Amino acid sequence: MTDKRWSYNPKPIKLEATDKSRLEAAVKQYITASPVLGQTVHRFEVKAGRIYLYRLHEQFGWDNPETQFIKPLIDGKYAEFPMARITLFDVRGEKCEAAFQRHTGQWVSLYEGDILECLGFIEENDQWFQ
Repeated sequence: MTDKRWSYNPKPIKLEATDKSRLEAAVKQYITASPVLGQTVHRFEVKAGRIYLYRLHEQFGWDNPETQFIKPLIDGKYAEFPMARITLFDVRGEKCEAAFQRHTGQWVSLYEGDILECLGFIEENDQWFQ
């Protein structure tokens, strides 16, 4: 028996090098101008038609020499986790969606708009992107 559920899952756009560098500059400018995102976003990257924002979390037990971590810690006590993902559906960034990652690793879309609206949504709704 087949599963007859309907789902809409558009594919992200493929970016050229010039489009990627233009988006990186726009996102960097927005993050540095934002007091909220400037404090929380450790780094970001553009890959496969998506923009990933990363944040640092202090790990419990980092000062215990017998504790072993799966991933190496940054500055000896922080682990880096994806905070948000913006999926791009056109080259100019006029159609995007902002999503957060659940504890299961699944991405959940919360907002659709252009690139600046998605970044603004992430900035205003920080409780979703912890």
